Amino acid sequence: MFNAQALLMGDEAALEAAIDALSPELYRYAVGILLSGADAEDAVQNAFVSFWKHRSSVRDPEAIRAYLYRCTYHASVDIIRRNRLFLPLPQQQETNILSDIMCDALSHLSAAERAIVYERAVMDTPYAELAERLGLREDNVRKKYERVKKKLAKHLAHTKKGDFS
Repeated sequence: MFNAQALLMGDEAALEAAIDALSPELYRYAVGILLSGADAEDAVQNAFVSFWKHRSSVRDPEAIRAYLYRCTYHASVDIIRRNRLFLPLPQQQETNILSDIMCDALSHLSAAERAIVYERAVMDTPYAELAERLGLREDNVRKKYERVKKKLAKHLAHTKKGDFS
């Protein structure tokens, strides 16, 4: 684990320990949003850079994990926006743990919606913790999750019928 207090004080060894400890979970979170391993790596790296630059704004050492999740989310959204500005390059074949149908359904969701689905369905993150990470109220997250589930179910139902619109 890492020393949160030392990290907030600017200790680079503590930063290295935090990167080692938190990168895997932040990477999984970013993959759930971006649906791309390479982009997820970039998002996590950008999140740690952003955290390091703005670490003085984090007052509570217990809030570091939530702050890094928020940074990862924002970095992921930035990557999505950036990717819309450029023509996509041919991607290398990645081992995909999700079916093509599910990836297609998830691609119709916004980054925020994918983050909520990933956190609740895959990571089983409590609503209160997810709300803190996303900077929302808990009741808002619950409602958004229910709406996203319906949206996914509707898209998957159309896909099963052969309607790929």
